[in-house]
Amino acid sequence: MRAVDKFDHRRGFKFSTYATWWIRQAITRAIADKSRTIRVPVHRQDAARKVHRASSRIRQETGREAAADEL
Repeated sequence: MRAVDKFDHRRGFKFSTYATWWIRQAITRAIADKSRTIRVPVHRQDAARKVHRASSRIRQETGREAAADEL
């Protein structure tokens, strides 16, 4: 329903293209909210994912684990 409320045909996009993004976001958020025994807010999951990616990138570039201040 959010896609219907926010869609602006004057921008030149097809509604189906616009709605697909909102549907994917709703599904992803529902899975994130319901899939864990202990609910972790989505913004915390996003932050943890960013730290993990940065840690992996530093490990690949330097061959060692990242220090806390590098993250």
